[in-house]
Amino acid sequence: MLEIIKIEITNILKDRFLLFMYIVMPLFVGIFMYSTISKSIISDTPIGIVDLDNTQTSRNIIFDINASQGINVKRYYSSITEAKDDLSVKNIYALVVFPHNFEFDLKRQITPSVGIYYNTQLVFIGKNIYGALNLVFKNEDVDLRFKRYIASSQNTSLALGKSIDFMPKIISLYNPNSNFSQFLLTAALPCSWQLFIILCMIALIAYDEKDVGFIKNKINKIESIYKHLGAKILINTIIFFIWWIIMTIAFYNLSYPSNGNIGILILNALVTILAYNSIGIFLYAIIGSHIRSISVAAFYAAPSLAFIGITYPLNSMELFPTFWSSILPITNYIQVYIQQQNYEIDAIYSLQLIMRNLPFLLFGILGFIIYKKKKPI
Repeated sequence: MLEIIKIEITNILKDRFLLFMYIVMPLFVGIFMYSTISKSIISDTPIGIVDLDNTQTSRNIIFDINASQGINVKRYYSSITEAKDDLSVKNIYALVVFPHNFEFDLKRQITPSVGIYYNTQLVFIGKNIYGALNLVFKNEDVDLRFKRYIASSQNTSLALGKSIDFMPKIISLYNPNSNFSQFLLTAALPCSWQLFIILCMIALIAYDEKDVGFIKNKINKIESIYKHLGAKILINTIIFFIWWIIMTIAFYNLSYPSNGNIGILILNALVTILAYNSIGIFLYAIIGSHIRSISVAAFYAAPSLAFIGITYPLNSMELFPTFWSSILPITNYIQVYIQQQNYEIDAIYSLQLIMRNLPFLLFGILGFIIYKKKKPI
């Protein structure tokens, strides 16, 4: 067995395609993702203002908007039409429009309508802008009601009590600081990691066939199918477990939450790697072609970011995405990661999720049998 492992390692070291897949591509993708999402917290988001009222009240609110965290008034416009181009090319991300008679309506206790326009394609930025503006207008509403009640009652305590609404204290347990690099990186990097696991497993098996990789017209002599596949699984598992360690250390150095049970996290990573190894073996055994196998594997695993329940909640998905999520081991991996690292949930609950990935190992056993029958040695 050790001799077969040495042969497999030698094959990887002398094949530029495999080295590229195992070392260069994961490193490139990791650096690219981090550099793309390097700004962790959205701040000073530029917005525009159309002040058709131009009164002291509207100017006070604009001052509060400019002083609020996360947004910054970049430009003033005379009309919505004038601001439309800047909004469409993202020179500004939102537009706040104060209508005519804004202050006059407030004095008559008529609720005015303030228009807020933003590009709905920018989901994260839109939520950030909405939250900041909502807080500004809420505070302004309290201030105006306090002035009205103090003028009529001359009782500060009574006016204050009538002015302040009940405001629930909302505590975010996951990503409390709206750190978008944490939100995206802890999902996107594992999704890339699982894709490389399955693609490299297929490439490693297909190495023994003709015209795969950069070394052409080769057929490796295999003494034992089971030992041969076992060695490949072991090597693929070790390499991507090392990448998992690197990814985990990177998250720790970025000061992301790290409260989990390290034993559960390691077990979660190993079971996930073995699950994708098994799927890779099964796909290649069934299809028998390197190109077609990696095409099917990419189709299966590449859209995982949309289906794992991070960018969109699982319980709100339709039947098809819910089904697709259930056949991806990375879904359970991510849930365990969040449970442990962010919530410190009891290990028994995480073990139940990890066990959901164990049935995927059956694909590996079935792949072994099919591969053996198709390629008797």
